Amino acid sequence: MTRQSHDSMWIRIAILLTLEISTQGAGGAIYGSPIVEGNPADPVVVLPEEDSSGAAVNATAPPAPAGGDWLAEGFARPPEQTKPWCYWYWISDNLSQEGITRDLEAMARVGIGEALIGNIFLDDVPAGRIKVLTDEWWALVEHAIREGGRLGVNIGMFNCPGWSQSGGPWIGPEQAMRYLACSETRVNGPRRFEGKLRVPKDPFQDVAVLAFPAPQKDSDSLASQAPRVTCTPAVAGVGNVMDGKTSTSIEFPEGAGRTDSPFTIEFEVAEAFTARSLQVIPTDDPFSADCELQAVQGDGSLLTVRRFKCDRSNMSPGVGFMPRGPVMVSFPATAAKKFRLVFTGVHTSVKRASLAEVDLSGAARLESFVEKQLGKMHPTPLPMWDTYLWSTQPEPDAAELIVPQKDVLDLTSRLSVDGTLSWDVPSGEWVIVRIGMTPTGMKNSPASAEGQGLEVDKMNRALAAYHFKAFRNYLKTVSLADNHP
Repeated sequence: MTRQSHDSMWIRIAILLTLEISTQGAGGAIYGSPIVEGNPADPVVVLPEEDSSGAAVNATAPPAPAGGDWLAEGFARPPEQTKPWCYWYWISDNLSQEGITRDLEAMARVGIGEALIGNIFLDDVPAGRIKVLTDEWWALVEHAIREGGRLGVNIGMFNCPGWSQSGGPWIGPEQAMRYLACSETRVNGPRRFEGKLRVPKDPFQDVAVLAFPAPQKDSDSLASQAPRVTCTPAVAGVGNVMDGKTSTSIEFPEGAGRTDSPFTIEFEVAEAFTARSLQVIPTDDPFSADCELQAVQGDGSLLTVRRFKCDRSNMSPGVGFMPRGPVMVSFPATAAKKFRLVFTGVHTSVKRASLAEVDLSGAARLESFVEKQLGKMHPTPLPMWDTYLWSTQPEPDAAELIVPQKDVLDLTSRLSVDGTLSWDVPSGEWVIVRIGMTPTGMKNSPASAEGQGLEVDKMNRALAAYHFKAFRNYLKTVSLADNHP
């Protein structure tokens, strides 16, 4: 029987058939899906080809049985090419020849035509002794293929351990899924600059070095105005929330912000401060909340500056390579001596929500810049239709607040191999940005340590081909033709 490619099978799946087979040894549940096209309620009829005269040629339909009821015959004894395939999970290294044989005999008995081996490691299942990719494991793969040949069950395999793929120990940082990280260096000119630019993260592969004049108010922060910070209800160490350190934090009082009791942080300075953007930086603990930024007017009344959702409820790198990426909102320039940030509808999976930093800035910032680069994605696998649609943010109120494209300089050629930049800085304050690629850190999973590694860059044809080739090099060649009796 000719085995279809995995790609075509994915495209052709129309009905999901779940088969539960009680087996021992290699198994766990066996999940399958027949390959069906069109309306499942319609009979599948294979028509012979016709030549120009209408005569049948190369007929592929099975000969009609006596009585002409070939549809009923096909239903009772389906042709080989219509047999369903299934996922065959080898769970937590609990494997044996006997278990593999019994699984395959059960599949053959119920008419499964193909099994795709997935090596899955579950933390709540005690680990077995047959470790993936070891010689013992390969011997069992070979045994499965030979037994499949004997029983008429074709054997396929996931392209790496785990079901969230593709990756493995053969993928290095330079072949992995990566994102662009950057570091900033500020210099004042005119002068000659000779210095090493900071590497934002290791491992790191340089892409570009850019420089641009610092826009107006770029470093203007409420934190630099020595604000008086208070909370309602009160919390210990409230100053941590505006100390410029993401390593310090505050905890919300128990129950605060969760029901009818809002949690409010107030920031007050001696002179009116003009704010254009707000940044909220979470801790490692997940939380989400409805937020409202308010400005206290001269008469004591409250002006709502922005309402927004602060959602950092999933801190897994699987939903973004910036787990603690800040929530950034922008708004029209608003001046006040006192600002309030009100949290309601707080949800967290830990005892208390916490917060690392809040920063009000006079600079114009790109709203949701973390989400717009997919540094944080939707926290669940069910995004809404508008999850990745963003409202147009207010335009800056002065041209000096933006960076004209013509003023951005490409200094990549001036960066040496060791990261030293040599540049004659023009007059004024300049921001130098070193940009490069670093791995997202995502690994194939759920897989045992022996079979786990970085996920390959799937947007690169050459690297995707390398992954398949590397995994094939792990495979021991077994002639399927010799396995059929």
